[in-house]
Order: sequence, then C-alpha cells, then structure tokens
Amino acid sequence: MTPWTSARALWLWGLALGAGLSLSPTPAHAGFAAQGQGLQVVLAGAAPNGALYLETRPTWTNVAIPDKPYTVDAWFALPRCETVAVSRLVLTVWGGTSSYVCHLGARINGTNLPFAAPLVFGTASDANASFSASLPSVYGSGSGVWAIALPVPGAMLHRDGASNRVELTVTTPDSFDGRIHQVTLLAVYQDAALNNTFEYAIAEGSGDLYRTPVAPQADARTVALGAANPTNAAAARLHALYTYADIGQNDRLYFNGVQLGGDDAAGWDKAASSMDYGPTALSFDVLGSLAASNAVTFSVSAADVPGTRESSLRPQLAALEVTRPPAAPSLAIGLNVVIAWPVSADTYQLEQRPNADSGAWAAVTNAPVVLHGQNTVILPPGSPQQFYQLRKTH
Repeated sequence: MTPWTSARALWLWGLALGAGLSLSPTPAHAGFAAQGQGLQVVLAGAAPNGALYLETRPTWTNVAIPDKPYTVDAWFALPRCETVAVSRLVLTVWGGTSSYVCHLGARINGTNLPFAAPLVFGTASDANASFSASLPSVYGSGSGVWAIALPVPGAMLHRDGASNRVELTVTTPDSFDGRIHQVTLLAVYQDAALNNTFEYAIAEGSGDLYRTPVAPQADARTVALGAANPTNAAAARLHALYTYADIGQNDRLYFNGVQLGGDDAAGWDKAASSMDYGPTALSFDVLGSLAASNAVTFSVSAADVPGTRESSLRPQLAALEVTRPPAAPSLAIGLNVVIAWPVSADTYQLEQRPNADSGAWAAVTNAPVVLHGQNTVILPPGSPQQFYQLRKTH
C-alpha cells in the first residue's frame, strides 16, 4: 500500500470485511511442545479481485551439521498484480535436538524482514509468539523440528512478475544444526482483472502425528477452517503442506469428511530427488465438498488408514480458498462504514474531509482494531459525505 490511499481503495478494503470467512485468529503464546501444537487459523478474510499464490521450494542438503553461517536462497515469482493484501513466509528448520538455539536472519529482495534480523528461537523452553498473524510464529516439536512463519509486508514483494529473492541465514551460539527443509511463500494478491470476490483461511502450526501415539500425542488432527457459504461459490481449493512424509507408507487427508489423494496422500520420494528429506505440497479442488462449516483432517491412525507405516507425519499448513463473482459495490456494511487496510510494519493515520479535492484533512480519532488480519475502523454513517485517506506516519 502506498502512503496515500484513495477513498475508492479504502472502500475496497472495507468491502472485504463484509464477505469474509467467519473465523478470527485466536492469539496464543507458546513455542515448543514435544507432541506438536496442532494447526490453527492465523489469517482469514476476503479481498475483492483476489487470488492466492502459494509455492514451496525444497532446500534440504545431505550433509552433516553445516558450517555457520549456513545460508539458503529461494526464488518466488508472484503473478503481475496491483497489491498484495497479506503475505507469509513459512519454513522448517532442523535443530538436531530441542536443546539448541537458532539465530535466523531473513531478507527479501535485499531488505531485512521485520522481526527476523535475526529471529532468535530454540530449546524446549522457547517462548516466541505463535499462532499470530502479525508476529513471527515459532512452532517447535519432535526432537528439534522448528516450523517458522514470518509475516511479510506486501510492499517488500515485486508485483511486476519479477522473481523475489528470499535469503535465509542461520547462525547459533551452540550446536544447532540449522538445515532448512523447505521454504514456502504464500500471498493473497489483488488485481482488477480478476473481477471476483476472494475468500481465504490459512492455518499453520506443528501438526505432529504418530502411528502409535502416547498421550498427549495424536494419530489424527482435525483443523477448523471456518464458515464459507457454498451458495454462489465459483471455485474452491484446499492446499496442504507437510514437513515430513515418506512415500508408500500410507496416510489420509480429508476435507469435510471426503477423502482426498488416496491412501498415501503425502510422501516425499527421496529416490526421485537428490534430497533425503523434503516437503509434500498438495492441492485439491473441493468445490463439491464446500460446506457452511469446513474442516480438514490429517490421519495416520491404524484404525483409519489401511496398512499405515508412517511412524510420524508433520502437517504444517492448510489453506482454503473460495472464489465468487464480484460483490455489488456498497460502502455501508449494516448501518456502519467499515474502513480496513492490511496490518504491516508501517504505521498509518486515517484522515477524513467532506470534499474530495479541497479542504484540510482531519484525523479520525477512532483507534483501529485488528479484524481478520486487517487494521479496521468502524464508523457511523456520515452526513454529509466524507472522503478518507491514509497518511503514512512512519
């Protein structure tokens, strides 16, 4: 978003709140849990003229503990678009055990990512914020597996089709291994040519599953993805990302009780690659199974999965996207005017005046609240008309 945003652009963001999935992220603070912490929705909402970009790059290296600093580069090219509403960098790091500490630096297109210059995490007493849309989220589990999610300001990403360079650097004060299994970039982007209403719900975490679980471990996990009215939906897709899964060892994936991908849904084929470990990224058309309330289930339960041999499985990400025809223009939602803009590292002041091209701008004193991952101001309908802009303060 540019420092100055037109009244029309603000209307678009306000409209987005009126048609979103009816689920808000629940904040929590935790870091390491040996059995995994499960998955939880961290981003949910709607965007006019939107679409989801989601790409995963396997980055494992078959070596002993690498010398530090250990670096990984990954490249991602978003489609040409006008704006990026929300974006997130997701990766998985191997620590060796849960006893060590990692210093992770992250840069995009040569600029340090907020909160990651460096991000410090590690040990079983880790207390970084998790399940957060606006803060780094650290999910430690197993014997040293760390799933990391970092919010990315949309202004840091190229929107002209050029590749975005992600640079990751690992250092440590002790014996943290630091090898990175995968790097994923997801972004909800917008472009008028899409001419739609786009809804999304993105869940993440450490969804560790065990074939023979010992409490509090689990052999199946169900993740609520929120409400999405099937009426008028033109398309719907479910995406799932697994940190670990072995091909031919059998597991199942369900959306609203409908099995997807057969009895061996997830599996990294190391024989077909040069990497001993890698992610599994899946995507399915789920329009026919879309319901008023939606959920995804991951399972390695012997009671459910024929011939399962997966000793452990780690789902890390689930994303539901729904596309609808464009909504009819309307600034007022209910009896109120709703103005919203993406949460970012920058700070903006909402201002108003009665004329579009003359008069002094006056600050709107209502403090924004975060709803569906967006800064939101709800105002009573004005009389006479009001025009709004955002002024970047720092």
